Amino acid sequence: MRHVCVVGLNWGDEGKGKIVDVLARDVDAVVRYQGGANAGHTVYIGDVKHVLHHLPMGVLHGGILAILGNGMVIEPRKLLEEVESLPEEAIAQIRISDSAHVVLPHHGAIEKVNEESASSPIGTTLRGIGPAYQDKFARTGLRMGDLVKEGFVENQLHDFLEERRQVLGGTEEGVLEAVKICTRLRDRLRNQIVDTRELLNRMHDSSGKRLLFEGAQGCMLDIDFGTYPFVTSSSPSFLGVGTGSGFSPRKVDHVVGVTKAYCTRVGEGPFPSEIHGTEAEELRQAGGEFGTTTGRPRRVGWLDLPALRFAAELNDLDSYALTKADVLNGRSTVPVVTAYRRGDEILNVYPGGTDDLSGIEPIVEEWPGWDSVDEVTMKPFMDLLEKETGIPVSILSTGKRRDEVCLFNPFTAEGELA
Repeated sequence: MRHVCVVGLNWGDEGKGKIVDVLARDVDAVVRYQGGANAGHTVYIGDVKHVLHHLPMGVLHGGILAILGNGMVIEPRKLLEEVESLPEEAIAQIRISDSAHVVLPHHGAIEKVNEESASSPIGTTLRGIGPAYQDKFARTGLRMGDLVKEGFVENQLHDFLEERRQVLGGTEEGVLEAVKICTRLRDRLRNQIVDTRELLNRMHDSSGKRLLFEGAQGCMLDIDFGTYPFVTSSSPSFLGVGTGSGFSPRKVDHVVGVTKAYCTRVGEGPFPSEIHGTEAEELRQAGGEFGTTTGRPRRVGWLDLPALRFAAELNDLDSYALTKADVLNGRSTVPVVTAYRRGDEILNVYPGGTDDLSGIEPIVEEWPGWDSVDEVTMKPFMDLLEKETGIPVSILSTGKRRDEVCLFNPFTAEGELA
């Protein structure tokens, strides 16, 4: 098995960063293929917490390329903050697609106005991600490759930004600051802004090179298949790999879907298994469920099997990575949503579409609980999960640290790809 993809199966925040970090030990490159600084990956190495927003977790491993694909949108200031927090040997391993788009100051300003004036706000991170993708598809965006064109930053970037300021508002000082930060990014990473599509396919053609693809957010926030319009502006599902990297999904050997032992969501929109009150607050505090990027408290709920079945089909899933089961330690039973009820109808599969989620009631069953997480105590729960969805668990996170993990077939030993 050479190439693996890790995707989130819920509404984001599933713990993908740790799973990518574990699997990155024996690959040659980790590839992020969509989203921007609206993502936040957290991993603990020992007791030291590392948080990244653009960069895939592979950058924390020596000798592994960290590739930002063409499907991403890059916020220069935030990326520079991440880069400057790393040692030089890690920075040297970064490659950025020349086709990735740049998030500019006016994008964040537009998103803030849109959210504040909307009758039904989406609950975005206000980082300008949506407006940057709007410019991409309107064919009016700025790409990373533009920044390294001879003379563009010095002679054209100011006019490019000033034209947008005249239409969208803002200040001349803001334009000058944007030119300054883009210049800093260009000067710092000029030689690492490359054709990553060509790079990935060349690595595939090289004997033995292995790639690990990393999605941000979760597939229930997919722009096409999530709870629209309460979604992100890209395709976090496995379907986004091709358009977001230029690497054919047909070449990927295994898709791992990450899910917590319960569910969370940040922002507005449908959340069928959501719980409220004291029970919700206790779960939120126990799991530390506050956004890595925004600090916002996450909405919480129980594991949702209809939504998991939908996600498994959408991502052509091969196995689960089960995370944060340790948050539920000490429970004799664990609530799981096994179906929905709508009137007299029982739904075993997530219906899809925001309108179709109106009026549904979760049907909750109690599954076997555990005192502490290991492969023995979790086996009854994992066996039920496979029985109900047809997908086995290949990775079990037993705690927040990097070394707290159990790996099963096809990942035969810790950090080793079979």
